[in-house]
Amino acid sequence: MIHSAFSIDVEDGINIIMKDIFNENMIPTNRVVKNVNTILEMLEARKVKATFFILGEVAHAYPQLVKEVSKNGHEVGVHGYYHDQIFKLTPEKAKQDLDRAKKLIEDISGEQVYGYRAPAFSVCEETSWVLPILAELGYIYDSSIVPAKARRYGWVDFEKDIHQLNFEGDLSLIEVPMSVYKLVSKDVPICGGGYLRHLPYFMTKRAFKSIQKERPVIVYMHPYELDTERYPDFFYKAKSTLNIKRRLPLELFPLNKRTVKGKLEKLLTEFHFKPIIEIINDYHEKGELQVNEILTENYTTQ
Repeated sequence: MIHSAFSIDVEDGINIIMKDIFNENMIPTNRVVKNVNTILEMLEARKVKATFFILGEVAHAYPQLVKEVSKNGHEVGVHGYYHDQIFKLTPEKAKQDLDRAKKLIEDISGEQVYGYRAPAFSVCEETSWVLPILAELGYIYDSSIVPAKARRYGWVDFEKDIHQLNFEGDLSLIEVPMSVYKLVSKDVPICGGGYLRHLPYFMTKRAFKSIQKERPVIVYMHPYELDTERYPDFFYKAKSTLNIKRRLPLELFPLNKRTVKGKLEKLLTEFHFKPIIEIINDYHEKGELQVNEILTENYTTQ
């Protein structure tokens, strides 16, 4: 039986939009709890265990949500503290952010945190300095790198297989790259997020089967992709102040959200999944975990 990994980047959609687009900080809303609970119900119905990368600010606002995820046997990881993309942080600030979030989530869940996923997949060649910091802080793996070029993220020609990175001081970190699929001559992270939302399910299924012939598929999603309820009035008021170019992505954001639950139910029924840490353990047991010596030479903390 072939297993892949189902992962959820736990953040509140309205909270992230107001911060990233309107520069307004706010506490995550209860919508994230509702949407995560929907995901937990879907997973429980199909006896699937997943990996939840949780923002520190969500864990702080809703500690019971972290406990619920852990109690149901899912892996709990870190998605940063305030959803600050790595390129917006200095190494010192990143270290504080990653350490604070890890300790908080471990304290709430009572479980060791093994993995990290950067907000907006913001680990790339220019921000690779964060990888040895993760190792220093005790993270076992990172799952942030998209081995393709996308509009806002990506690391072209990065190794697509799960592998180990070694750093100075006998530090090491396992990298679990996001799955990509060649679509019209271009590698795209098709098994999750907006791709899952906008593409027909048969394309996701085709990509899944193709990738799985070579390696486990790393599926990702955000709780807000299931959120079809109207946003608060303050969002629409803020949106009205934007010009057409900046407003258009927000107008398109709700598109096809009502299709996501059905697609996920099919995916979770037709394929087999494990938490990411168990996929890594399988690699260890089979002796298949490779070390990428060439790339590690580029990782510095300067």
